[in-house]
Amino acid sequence: MVLIVTKGAPVDRLLEASSDPMWVLLVFGGALTLCHYFFIKKYPLTLKRWKLVEYMWVGLALVSIFGIIEEARFYRSNISIERSRGLAMDKITALENWVDVYQEYACGDNGDDAGYLALCRWMKVKGSDLQLILANEVFPVDLPENFLVGIDGELKGLGKPDRAIVKGLHGDYRKAREQYLTAVRGGRRSHFSVLIVALAPMIFAIAIAIKFTKVTGEYLLTK
Repeated sequence: MVLIVTKGAPVDRLLEASSDPMWVLLVFGGALTLCHYFFIKKYPLTLKRWKLVEYMWVGLALVSIFGIIEEARFYRSNISIERSRGLAMDKITALENWVDVYQEYACGDNGDDAGYLALCRWMKVKGSDLQLILANEVFPVDLPENFLVGIDGELKGLGKPDRAIVKGLHGDYRKAREQYLTAVRGGRRSHFSVLIVALAPMIFAIAIAIKFTKVTGEYLLTK
């Protein structure tokens, strides 16, 4: 699941280029050529100024590290999203299965027993409500807090342990849904973070090109 937030085609093209090793190598080669031309041939630097260049390439490398950190954070968020999504789906499926089983139990297995009529009606209402919610809402469906209203009434065939189980399933799903929504919100990327990630490989390539040029310049001055 990808939740990258981009704003316009330029960022999309930049992301595409930064994820292509060939483009990164071209940027490195171009930066290396330009740095050698300007700082060694056309405007050669002194040994003292080459020391100052150290700050330049280290600074660029640090900026690219922020892009790597942002990518790692986003990867971790995606893992959290997938886990919470799976948990929420398991919980809503368990609740749906419980409703189906008890509806068959009340209306099918004990349909001839008048004492089970109230439970049968309640199960049919809950089953219909659940199917309507699942059919009309996208994941994760918002299951109301009062979805099980009426469960504490006189319902023959539904004991306290059974009521506790379905209440637990309902509560667990609502918690899992909230965890999923929180993970999704945490995984959203701002335009700035997308830009940092997209530029990180290019910036690092330029930093290495500057470092190579610095080594060459210092070597020429000390040989």
